[in-house]
Amino acid sequence: MRAMPHRVVPHLAEFDVRERLAPLPAWLSQIAFAIFCLGMEVVLRLVINALAPGAAPFAVIYPGILAATLFAGWQCGFIVLAISMLAAWYFVLPAPMSFRIENPADIPRMLVILLSGSLVIALSDVFRQAAQRAARARKAQVEEQDLLLREIDHRIKNNFMMVASLVDIQRRRSDDGPVDSFARAHNHLYHDPRNVGAVQMKEYLQELCDALAQALTLHGAVTLTCASDQALMNRDRAVSIGLLVNELVTNAAKHAFDGRETGVVNVSFRRHGAGWRLYVEDDGVGLDAAKPQRPGGGLGKRLVDAFVRQANGTLSTESSSAGTRVIVELGEEVAR
Repeated sequence: MRAMPHRVVPHLAEFDVRERLAPLPAWLSQIAFAIFCLGMEVVLRLVINALAPGAAPFAVIYPGILAATLFAGWQCGFIVLAISMLAAWYFVLPAPMSFRIENPADIPRMLVILLSGSLVIALSDVFRQAAQRAARARKAQVEEQDLLLREIDHRIKNNFMMVASLVDIQRRRSDDGPVDSFARAHNHLYHDPRNVGAVQMKEYLQELCDALAQALTLHGAVTLTCASDQALMNRDRAVSIGLLVNELVTNAAKHAFDGRETGVVNVSFRRHGAGWRLYVEDDGVGLDAAKPQRPGGGLGKRLVDAFVRQANGTLSTESSSAGTRVIVELGEEVAR
């Protein structure tokens, strides 16, 4: 037989009549459930009387107040206890069908039932609250685990995209430097175990530029500089920005200084209004309209566009004979 879905069968500790009968007011739900429990007491009393007439006249009170308290709160338990005692007093104690007390011993007897019932209500409510706290903690733990699994899945997908992009970049410039220099720069993404979801951009971009300078041998005739404000940024967007910087700097180094032996490429990341701006600029010969090579043609251009979209940014380019500047506008949602 096929098992019912887990969420269809509620846990005992999670069942609450007030929640199940919403939007009815809580007090009305408690009264309705108290009447139900009292009805079950009557049914149970009739069954006992059919098997053993007159046996244990007050015994059925305790299951009623226990169920009322567990499933509807201590207020419902006291409603059931009060009505049950009045009913027992009227129908069971001498004289029957009357509230007269003919036997003085019945007074302490009723007080003991009241005390015992109150104790059952108190213990039941303590258990109920403890069970609900445990259920909430379990639910929060499951939700946290689900969130972690989704985050891991998301990061795996992003890492695959990053690796694929790096492979494409390296394939197009296999003579420019080893892949491990790029990997060293991206290792900075995982340096701080206390902040697994964010990256400090100042340190990350500086290490990335150092890796680029070595991979592209820019420390010789062409100089690469890097400056950044302190900015704590979402890790996924930091990866996209790092790949974007990598592509733009590489394109500038390869195409900006045709016919020249020296040059400068500057990378900067600055607060701008409510958001951020990324600049990659050079003092090269400028873009040739007949040969649009920067920020990249073909695969390079598609990579740049993809990285900008992943970073939730917009790109613009300014170029003249004095050089080229690529500006990426990043909205406030990018930074944290």
